Amino acid sequence: MPLFVITCTDHEGTVEKRLATRPQHLVRLEKLDAEGRVIVAGAMPKDRENPHAGFYGSTMILDFDSREALDLWLQDEPFIKEGIYSHVDVKPFNKALPKG
Repeated sequence: MPLFVITCTDHEGTVEKRLATRPQHLVRLEKLDAEGRVIVAGAMPKDRENPHAGFYGSTMILDFDSREALDLWLQDEPFIKEGIYSHVDVKPFNKALPKG
């Protein structure tokens, strides 16, 4: 169960594109979640009450067999393909808590 934390930073001015692309983004994550491979995934909004205020980016902790497998998956990430993310940082992650 190799885990990876993926921290993504949004380009400024992409909120409308992000909101329009979100359904495609979620379909891919929901498939991983159904396979038990999503530990956590979510957006970092500038204002929790107003999505149109924009986003700092997203954070995901995902289970992939290898970094190479994750990189292949990321190649088809809609937020990357649509130019929403300006930067994607991937690091290995060791989960300590919660147990189980």
